[in-house]
Amino acid sequence: MSQRPARPAVRTAVVAASLAAVVLGVTAPSQAEPVSRAPKASVAAPSVSSVGGAISRTEMIQRAQYWVDEGVPYSQSRYYRDPQGRTYRTDCSGMVSMAWHLPTSATTWTLPNYSTRLGSLDDLKPGDILNNIDRHVVIFASWTDSSHTTANIMEEARTGTNARKSTYSRNYINSNGFKPYRYNKVTDAPVPDPDKGMTNVTAVGDLTGDGKNDVIAVETATGDLYRYAGPDYVGSRARVKIGNGWNSISNIVGVGDLTGDGVADIIAVDAENGNLYRYSGPNYNGGSRVKIGTKWDSMTDIAAVGDLTGDGKPDIIAVEKSTGNLYRYSGPNYSGGSRVKIGNGWNAMSTIVGVGDLTGDGVADIVAVDAENGNLYRYSGPKYNGGSRVQIGTKWGSMINITGVGDITGDKVPDLLAVEQATGKLFRYSGPDFKGGSRVQIGTHW
Repeated sequence: MSQRPARPAVRTAVVAASLAAVVLGVTAPSQAEPVSRAPKASVAAPSVSSVGGAISRTEMIQRAQYWVDEGVPYSQSRYYRDPQGRTYRTDCSGMVSMAWHLPTSATTWTLPNYSTRLGSLDDLKPGDILNNIDRHVVIFASWTDSSHTTANIMEEARTGTNARKSTYSRNYINSNGFKPYRYNKVTDAPVPDPDKGMTNVTAVGDLTGDGKNDVIAVETATGDLYRYAGPDYVGSRARVKIGNGWNSISNIVGVGDLTGDGVADIIAVDAENGNLYRYSGPNYNGGSRVKIGTKWDSMTDIAAVGDLTGDGKPDIIAVEKSTGNLYRYSGPNYSGGSRVKIGNGWNAMSTIVGVGDLTGDGVADIVAVDAENGNLYRYSGPKYNGGSRVQIGTKWGSMINITGVGDITGDKVPDLLAVEQATGKLFRYSGPDFKGGSRVQIGTHW
């Protein structure tokens, strides 16, 4: 999903306005108008459950996917069919009611009557929900990583959007009062996930000497680490396996050359112990691993931002999970003594990415996705405060694994890579604004 000293009041108004559009305790009028849409060629979920009966996790996810495939638009008053033709209200709680195959369209307030609250977010399984009874509810699909920092969700979000897949950071879930619930009649059969794609897609600079920036990524199904050669990152020649056992690693960040050997290094957090490690390129193998910090599991959205302090060493920024505060850490070791608070309220953002200088002022900028509205914003360095915030895109909540790759198009402006979560397709966006018109598909199964 900023320091924003001027943003809280504005954000409060925006939140109030947008959340007013989320169904809370609205009961469906008997004359509610059905959604009028031409049917698409989507595959209906198998009819295994009965209305109000026991239902598997697989079927719940398939039923929710049915509305995503149909592109069902959000409405508090309209209804749309499920795969068997029964209609449900097309808002956030109506989508949950449809996915659970309830006998009626429940509300955020009444969904707890059909479910049991879980003890921890870590107990979530596919088909469970995240519910703030006064605001919004979404369907949990999976975690994107082994440390459970980001959740894949399915939702009817607000007026002007369609049923969709998105991601919520753990920070966003906690700071916005979402609680985990499980349908009382769910059967705990596992949900098949044959193609888990890639995670921790990270730009690392030119490792192959061809003048184009490369990326590394972890294969979710195996934990293997792969290097992909730019500029298109596709094909057998582009992909090279360079490691294994990376499924316990989170927050992989390409930071540039920290060791002075002329090759880009990375830093990464081990989710099992919270330690921060530096890995030397070009292969980032275990023998090059050096522990440089502890308790980094308390931070999220770690992003490389180049040298902000003028000492010739790359710096990073990171968000503290418990507070939402944004901190700058100085390289090469990013120790606690170098930590400087530069912002607050950043737990509202689902993704923060260092992209290089977009404004021409010689200082690295960042882009960030607001988890609430899916908008993409640019923040100017070195402080990345609210006054520098400029909206440059919409509907970025549907994208994951966003990474800045520098200039790969030859126009001397930084570009961006992002994966469309619903399809697994990899897209390149051209800077400085990364508009939809610049979007080019360059890969699949990401």
